[in-house]
Amino acid sequence: MSWSLEDFKQTSLQVGQWCWGTMQGAFNEKQTISQIITDAAIGMIPLLGDVTAVRDLLAVSIGMSADPRKRQQVMEWVLLVILAFALIPVVGGVIKGVGRLALRVAGDVAKDEKLLCEVIEFLNRMGHGDAPKWLKALDVTRYQSEIISKIKDFCSTIRRAIQKALDAQVGKLLPNEWRLQLEGISGGFQALPELADKMVPQALTELNAKLKVLQNAVYNGEIHEIATGGMPKVKREAEAYLEERKVAREIRKGRYCSAECAADGTEAEARVKAKYEPKIEDGWPNILAKKGTMPVFGKDEVYLDVGSFHGEITAVKADQLAGKTLYRAFGKKSELATYEKGSSAGGREIAYWGVGDAPKNAEEWRTRSAVLDTWNGNGFLVVVHLPNNFAELMPNVKAWQGKIAEQYGTREPIQYLEGGGEQLVANFGKLAEEITTIGEKLKAADKDVHLSEVIEGIRVDFFKTNWQDVEKVHGYSKVEESAANAARTRQLGEEEVQKK
Repeated sequence: MSWSLEDFKQTSLQVGQWCWGTMQGAFNEKQTISQIITDAAIGMIPLLGDVTAVRDLLAVSIGMSADPRKRQQVMEWVLLVILAFALIPVVGGVIKGVGRLALRVAGDVAKDEKLLCEVIEFLNRMGHGDAPKWLKALDVTRYQSEIISKIKDFCSTIRRAIQKALDAQVGKLLPNEWRLQLEGISGGFQALPELADKMVPQALTELNAKLKVLQNAVYNGEIHEIATGGMPKVKREAEAYLEERKVAREIRKGRYCSAECAADGTEAEARVKAKYEPKIEDGWPNILAKKGTMPVFGKDEVYLDVGSFHGEITAVKADQLAGKTLYRAFGKKSELATYEKGSSAGGREIAYWGVGDAPKNAEEWRTRSAVLDTWNGNGFLVVVHLPNNFAELMPNVKAWQGKIAEQYGTREPIQYLEGGGEQLVANFGKLAEEITTIGEKLKAADKDVHLSEVIEGIRVDFFKTNWQDVEKVHGYSKVEESAANAARTRQLGEEEVQKK
């Protein structure tokens, strides 16, 4: 496939519309300049016949160049990054196609399952063999440096093309108003590379989060499945036996991945300790006290409290907490949260608190706060209203504040909670103890109550949530939920005998 004359004319016309808007007159001059820009873009695309890649990349990049507001919007960069994959030979075109489909991820299980089928069909058309395996292995963040380089090269090429057009005879004939407009677009193409180092990583993280929704629905193993309920009709080409399905998700970092938290004796751990130890020595909660493993880091040991945060973790004092609203969920032992005493209202000596308005339902609480089913069975919420004079009431309180990181469960079916809310790690001392005491009484009474108390001069509200969808609901894919009712077949090897 190659560019036809009609393709070239149509793309040049569209480039002219993007550059010139509704300006009238001198059509031939403007069209000639548009063709120069189009020709430059064509030279950047490895696949000669990818007409849509040229058109789309020019449309989005010119739009961002002309509008400074778009240059600050992450989703604009997500689209630019997806289209920029077309600049990478061979695999780039495939990733571009998958990325454009991934933009339609809606968070609705049924819709996303249909979308997954479209992605697999696309990969099959592109001749990628084991499409599910290829999709599961896709990690767009590994292309970060290459994408940044390609975007910078593309912008530089377009700027040179615009300058070439302005220096040509046809450019010199343009009215000053039009020359200024082209120069403005050229200036925008200079601004894009300056922002690329900052915005491309954010865009790739956003894209990876959407891809992960699709990847988490892909399973290891073969696809031939039969339901174990009833007597299904199964056509057997060879002797086969039923295997218990083992549901396994690909553990991948998402939008709210953990902050750097390595505790493995490497340079990474040294960076972590250097970052937090000085504050810990000055009285902030010791978030380096607990070590362990998290599914997303495999067998590597990490600092668990640090890993519960996403991005920057800020050390805050009492005066910075004044006026904030905090909340915690607590309740009795449950089917999945099996700690005998359940969860406490005031938490342990160093406790986690949500920051901001209390969640309105179980889905918001589980997802935004990333509280796994095995950690907390819920039942009640406590909401603490820190007054404006909080620093006078509790001047010695120090806390860590930041965004909540994603969490993966460790039992099947795998639970994944995105995070993204705001949290605080703090020791509120006697206040927390009083909150726990009241909470234990409420748990024992187990009544539908809304109680408001003033403790140490601070208003604290307690109420029963009455949420019915607390466990085995949020963070699981629809397919995984029905795993117990399904089995799959595997063809036996020539010399393999099924054991009865």
